[in-house]
Amino acid sequence: MKIDWLSNPYLRDAVVESPIGLVVVKLEDRRNAMTLSFFSEVAHYPTAMWISVSKGSYTHPLLKKAGRFSFITLNQEQSAIAIACGTASGREQDKCSALDLYDNGDGFLFLKDALASTACRVATEIDVGDHTLFIGHMLNGDVSTRSRSLRQLLLSDLRKA
Repeated sequence: MKIDWLSNPYLRDAVVESPIGLVVVKLEDRRNAMTLSFFSEVAHYPTAMWISVSKGSYTHPLLKKAGRFSFITLNQEQSAIAIACGTASGREQDKCSALDLYDNGDGFLFLKDALASTACRVATEIDVGDHTLFIGHMLNGDVSTRSRSLRQLLLSDLRKA
């Protein structure tokens, strides 16, 4: 899928190169995957990370209600996944149905062949205007051995897609 990155403000206006990941939220019979480039580790002990989610996104109310999410670190060969999950709304289609997701055994959805998938429980929410920072405790994860030789997917990779 070809994307016109000049029409996408998140790609066009990016000042700093950043890795790309997915946040996956499962709430009862609903689930959604959303592409993210605003995230980071918060602490090593207890392990925690933050993600920034637009209040206007379909993911935001699901995440607020579920209180938990999966964070998936995409590799350089998964640009099509990032584009598909970043250019369509979960209100209009089930983006998860096209992904090779599996349940980690605790009800979190992980992505096969991603660099890593991590289960997180929301500990804190911080209002930052039109976005919310969700700080999550990292409960457990899965690292793909097949993907170890691949690097993270970066914003510049999407510009080439």
